[in-house]
Amino acid sequence: MLRSTLLIFTALGVGLPLQAQQLKGRVVVTHSANAVAFATVGVKGKPVGTTTDAAGNFVLNTSASITGADSVIISCIGYRSCRTTIAALGSQPQAWALQPVTQPLQEVKVKHGRVRPATLGGKMQSGTAHWSTATRDLAAVGDDERGWEVATILPVRRNGYIDGFHFYLEQNEFKLVRLRFMLYEVANGKPTKPLLTQDIQFTVPSEQTGWASVDLRQYNLQLHKGQTVAAGIQWLQGEKLHPESSKFGGPGAFPSATHRAVVRDKSEAEWRAFPINASMYLAVQEYD
Repeated sequence: MLRSTLLIFTALGVGLPLQAQQLKGRVVVTHSANAVAFATVGVKGKPVGTTTDAAGNFVLNTSASITGADSVIISCIGYRSCRTTIAALGSQPQAWALQPVTQPLQEVKVKHGRVRPATLGGKMQSGTAHWSTATRDLAAVGDDERGWEVATILPVRRNGYIDGFHFYLEQNEFKLVRLRFMLYEVANGKPTKPLLTQDIQFTVPSEQTGWASVDLRQYNLQLHKGQTVAAGIQWLQGEKLHPESSKFGGPGAFPSATHRAVVRDKSEAEWRAFPINASMYLAVQEYD
């Protein structure tokens, strides 16, 4: 199984299984009817999930392996997550409320004479490996990319702040794609706690290949010497150019003794790690 997956990189009873079904709902801001656009809806620990659309609506496709007791996490950066169950989600279409979280940005103070531009991550435009939306857990439900994530794990050797995130696309068989920049703490080689307090979304034009970039200077994102982070993207919305289209991804170096790429099919699925230096990096300003 591991080898075949690597080759893709390189080339209503609680507790009882339910029949495959579609569960619908809407995600709104607490005490209002305002939609939370592109929130994630995922089954904890399983490759089942989706995202809301611009109006906050979602359709969650489940499989026969899902039970009514399975936990569902509804979340979006900048809001407190909501936890429910498949049984509750399927009882009737309803609105699920997320409470906004406000956190003041920390001011970044550095001495300009001691600031040095640097990069963290891989800058290759070709390689023996390939990260792609086509890399899937065989247990994943459906072929919808919503909630899919890929990131590169980066050790931080000096203090600094982030100027931008960049990744190289060698394949893009989609129309306009909406993505979310993700930044996590890392423990035991896997992403854990999200580090962002603001939702950073961006789009990639139809069929665009080459370098794609996100300007992050306005967010004052700091990095601290000795920490390890995972930086990457989460798929929010996209339409295939053709029914058989499936690939959106870039190159990487394999095998890599010192770098890891991580991927998961949906927002609450388990992360899978691979010895690959993916073509994505952070542009940073380092200081002592």
